[in-house]
Amino acid sequence: MAVSDRISQIITIALVGAVAAGIVWFAFDRQSGPQAIEIDLPSATDQGPIEVYITGAVAEPGVYEVEAGDRVIDVLFEAGGHTDDADLEAINLALRVNDEDQIVVPRIGEANAPASSAGTGKININTATASELDALPGIGEVYSEQIVVNREANGPYVSTEELVERQVIPRGTYERIRELITVGP
Repeated sequence: MAVSDRISQIITIALVGAVAAGIVWFAFDRQSGPQAIEIDLPSATDQGPIEVYITGAVAEPGVYEVEAGDRVIDVLFEAGGHTDDADLEAINLALRVNDEDQIVVPRIGEANAPASSAGTGKININTATASELDALPGIGEVYSEQIVVNREANGPYVSTEELVERQVIPRGTYERIRELITVGP
């Protein structure tokens, strides 16, 4: 056997060995399964400071900077607490606040009940006035007026979701208030 044949044979054996090793490595690597990918999305508490307006029966009404994820009770504390005539039963102190929220702490006997659905504390979008709707976080004068005008033009809302379906308010705004509103008792 010539030297060149012997070298060709050694090269062929080396190549076959390398291919076999690659196949074995690939097979074992695949048995361990896909590697998990971790995605770190910011949570509400990672957003930093937000500003919330609190008014009504509070010691120091105004705009306060609080942390994202804080609750109504935290904003009330920042505002110096409630006054003696505050009706704390009428608001949800555990509700998380969002940037640009307006919190109205009613006084005992104050007339904010007509829009409120019996026992739920939610605002009925079929009976509320524009000014009552304006108190909802993120609604403001424009959206509150649109809710009332659309209700009068197209009839009462069958579900709260219709605010988005009828294109009265954007989905993001709806998501902020959906737990605070209702269409009936």
